[in-house]
Amino acid sequence: MAYLEKFKVKGKTYYKLVQSVREGEKITHRAKYIGKVLPPKERMQQLEKEFLKAIISPRYRYFSAEEVNKIEEKKKSNIDETKNLSPLERKNMLEEFIIRFTYDSNKLSGLEVTLRQTSLILREGIIPKGFKSLRTVKELENHEKGVIAITKYKGRLTPAFIKKLHRMLMAGVDDSIAGRFRSELQRNVRLAGTPYVPPKWDEIDREIKSFFKWYDSKKNKFHPLELAALVHLKIISIQPFADGNSRLSRLLMNWVLWKKNYPMVDIPIEDLEKYYGVLDEYQIEKNERPFIHYIKETFLKG
Repeated sequence: MAYLEKFKVKGKTYYKLVQSVREGEKITHRAKYIGKVLPPKERMQQLEKEFLKAIISPRYRYFSAEEVNKIEEKKKSNIDETKNLSPLERKNMLEEFIIRFTYDSNKLSGLEVTLRQTSLILREGIIPKGFKSLRTVKELENHEKGVIAITKYKGRLTPAFIKKLHRMLMAGVDDSIAGRFRSELQRNVRLAGTPYVPPKWDEIDREIKSFFKWYDSKKNKFHPLELAALVHLKIISIQPFADGNSRLSRLLMNWVLWKKNYPMVDIPIEDLEKYYGVLDEYQIEKNERPFIHYIKETFLKG
């Protein structure tokens, strides 16, 4: 139950409602300003009720309380499952995800490869018989390194981290663009199959600066799954690099989730049309909600 607290500013008396809240191992205090004069008893009870409801039931921009409960149940279930596994079993579980995620992410980006070929290359280190594209082999191996990197990185989301991930993805594939923003290359890009035109090269620095300003100011105001989806959506729409942006954006989405102990999301190649459809909703119609809800549904199915 909240309690009423009296405080003074420049000799004048004011009132506020205060509630103690446990956040992890810490106790913090939330307050709601009332004013100089206390309202009638019934109004005061209503204010207290609204105040406590706002604290107990956090409201997110895109997810309902019911959806958040499902997401949190999925998170808890995943944590409980992995707790009961041996270190070797956890390693194997991650490897299975990496193989499938690498296959799907690269297929979404247009690579001609099968799931079986991906598994042979990554798990066995074997180039399948008749497989002629050494570039594809390198792209698969690089993506695997990228997934491992996001599970080990403990720092903040910064331009340097994004560039580092991109260098991993493009190393030995196209070193001339690896880790270099389009502004450095003075290069524009066009996307096949969509009327959406990404920012021009001379707009990239401004777009990146705007993205980080948004991220730093909003990262604690979204549910982690909302934030992960939005990071993906904004980076893939900016297209900061000359190639590899969609794979990079999916890695960054999963870094946000991994950091907060949520299961990572794999977008299956079977969803290609749906995935690009909700991307179009944002890039053409400026409606980000369908994409965020698609990521939520994919997360819950995973």
